[in-house]
Amino acid sequence: MTDVLNAAPALPGSPPVATPPEAERRRVARLFARAGFGAGVDEIDRAAAKGYAAVVDDLLAFPPAATRPDELTALSLETGAPATESEAFSMSPYQRWWLDRMAATRWPLEEKLTLHWHNHFATGFSKVRRPKAMLAQNRLLRDHAGGNFRELCKAITADAAMLIWLDGDTNQKIKPNENYGREFMELFTLGRDRYTQEDVRQAARAFTGYTTDGQGKALYHKELHDDGDKTILGNTGKWGPLDVADLVLDHHPEGPVAARFVSARLAGFLYKPDPEPDVLEAMAGAFVAANYDIKAMVKALLLRPEFSDGPGLTIKSPAEYVAGTMRLLHIAASPTPSAQPRRKDFDEIVKACNDMSQELFEPPNVAGWKGGAVWANTAATLARYNFAARIGKLVTDDAVRTVLDAAAGEPRDTAPLWMHRLGLLSLLPSTDAALAKYLDASTAAKTDPGIRTRGVLTLLLASPDFNLR
Repeated sequence: MTDVLNAAPALPGSPPVATPPEAERRRVARLFARAGFGAGVDEIDRAAAKGYAAVVDDLLAFPPAATRPDELTALSLETGAPATESEAFSMSPYQRWWLDRMAATRWPLEEKLTLHWHNHFATGFSKVRRPKAMLAQNRLLRDHAGGNFRELCKAITADAAMLIWLDGDTNQKIKPNENYGREFMELFTLGRDRYTQEDVRQAARAFTGYTTDGQGKALYHKELHDDGDKTILGNTGKWGPLDVADLVLDHHPEGPVAARFVSARLAGFLYKPDPEPDVLEAMAGAFVAANYDIKAMVKALLLRPEFSDGPGLTIKSPAEYVAGTMRLLHIAASPTPSAQPRRKDFDEIVKACNDMSQELFEPPNVAGWKGGAVWANTAATLARYNFAARIGKLVTDDAVRTVLDAAAGEPRDTAPLWMHRLGLLSLLPSTDAALAKYLDASTAAKTDPGIRTRGVLTLLLASPDFNLR
């Protein structure tokens, strides 16, 4: 099992950080929780001292992943993964790799957006069954995470995993398959009731021509494409596979329908379900004005006061919760997958995420994870508590001793130190009461101080303060 690095919490005598105004600290803490995977109080204070808008710019400053040396690891994983169809293959090591990347990345907003696009363009290994194709799609989503949505749509249309997932590889002019055309409009760009069944039929004809080979590689055959006239959303022409994105984005008879739909889905992921109309209008307006630049849409959201002010509103997804815990407690990365794993491979961090109802590379269907209340059902909530308890036990003795020594050996005083690491600026009264009840009972039972200190961490990890963002 992995170890936890002995990174000490901030203690008296640490380099001083001038405390910014409390309102700015809370805004920045919320930003890190929503646009990343959380941050400790020291990082929050340093960022808040720069100002909220400057922190937004910093989060958005990631260059395309394909241009960076750190993407070589992802490329090597893809290169080494099996290309042929395999039912026996386990994606567990690659799920763990992605959780590790979320936990350690220098660019948390990029990884958060990659997770969002994985849910938006949901594709599952259970049907694709080609590890190399799934990892290639993961790289594609990351490379376009903050790029241009138009280009992302065109790239995903020709992506091998997506072609297999929605039967685009069998869509030919002699027998068009409508699956991708329908989902491209309903789930990826326009939303329900913004197109007709005839638009789907015509889009299916436009998308014809792709196949995949035995290695799961996408191939385009001009002779399999229907090159006749097609009318999509009222626009007639000899449309091809890459024209449909332009039609839905620029030529919908009702205007920028796609901009509003895509903005709503992203706001629902980073912010909350059913965002305020003013928020969506600001996002969609910035999106269209920037020719569908994703960062422009995201920035419009992050700078809205509705986004940055107020209490936590949305329960963290399992991947956010697990990766955030790993990030804040410095859980060491597992070895990079190097050989073909089978189903016997086991990783309890991955299993915990799966038990909470989010199996990476395996969304439940083409609509992706619904989120919200799904993350709070009875089984998923119990899995969160179990994960919190397991992490409480995994913290190294040295780390616990450091916290306990800083609290002068008194477990009752360790909560502020753990809070400092977890980025919790305050606690709800119910959490304070639960901590007090636990400490009273464990003190009366003369429980070992180290165990009580671990128990405090467990309760904080299981609290609504840490689980909501």
